[in-house]
Amino acid sequence: MRLNCNRILLFFTVFILFTAAAAAAESGISLQEILQKTGAHLEWDAMRGIGRIEKGDRTLVVSENSPFLLINYEAVEPITSPWRGPGGEIFFSDRDAPLLLDKLGLLPDREGQLYISAIIIDAGHGGKDPGAIGRFRIDGETTEIREKDLVLQVSTTLAYRLGDRYPEKRVVLTRDEDVYLTLEERTEIANSIELGEQEAMIFISIHANASLNSKAEGFEVWYLPPNYRRELIDPSTLDQSAREVAPILNTMLEEEYTVESILLAQNILEGLERKIGPEHENRGLKEETWFVVRNAKMPSVLVEIGFVTNREEALKMKNTDHLMKITEGIYNGVCGFIEHFEKPFSLE
Repeated sequence: MRLNCNRILLFFTVFILFTAAAAAAESGISLQEILQKTGAHLEWDAMRGIGRIEKGDRTLVVSENSPFLLINYEAVEPITSPWRGPGGEIFFSDRDAPLLLDKLGLLPDREGQLYISAIIIDAGHGGKDPGAIGRFRIDGETTEIREKDLVLQVSTTLAYRLGDRYPEKRVVLTRDEDVYLTLEERTEIANSIELGEQEAMIFISIHANASLNSKAEGFEVWYLPPNYRRELIDPSTLDQSAREVAPILNTMLEEEYTVESILLAQNILEGLERKIGPEHENRGLKEETWFVVRNAKMPSVLVEIGFVTNREEALKMKNTDHLMKITEGIYNGVCGFIEHFEKPFSLE
């Protein structure tokens, strides 16, 4: 792993930007400013309040007061509804500006900032390891609900959604089918990805819970305890002059990853709360030295989507529509984290 002091400085800059963005009221960016900045072409139907933005082979269709963006007449992405300002100009939210640029193939300038370049999604268990199992009698027959099946469905759908939202990022699944991987193989997949100096990645391991108490229910998100220390930096990879301070650099990087992991966990928990909170108990944020979390050398979290040993909860998770709601909650949480981690888009 390569490290220089600029990465540490950039982290604190991004963290300050995150806290400022979270506290600030959302402003807007005018459509005219986006057109001037990007050179995209606009055709606007004033009668219907519909606009077509074109750049090369990309076409985006937007409509006044509509919370959707149509991409190349094929895909639909939810956005904050555009609105008219006092002068009659169309405005988009600051949060949606990077999405518009990504879909037009015009990414913000990455110079001098950290950004997420890879997202690792780990579907727990698989193959000969079914994970937690719930068995219930329904209409006189035994129904078996296996953790490995639930989390694979959530993970593959999540990867598809994130890949569509962020085509410039690498979205990597540790497994995309029912195969067995050791814990070491899972973390090796993540740790083998090489990053540039300004690039970062996140690791999300998805599981389902079990308990001897059949009434135990709910979702929770785990991260590594802040006082846990890993060897994130191999001293042999540093310049001779920097090897003496390797322990200090390791501590600084560990603290950086801790803050990022907690922010990622908070965002995912909030996303799940909004989607399934009314139906399931929110068990909150928790700390534990899970193998895949402590051995992934990056910000990492472990998500427990529910209990397969709770009859009511397990049968809900067996329903594809309900699993989609869980996936959507995690997706919204990851997107929220990325939006705040990366430098806000500016037209200056």
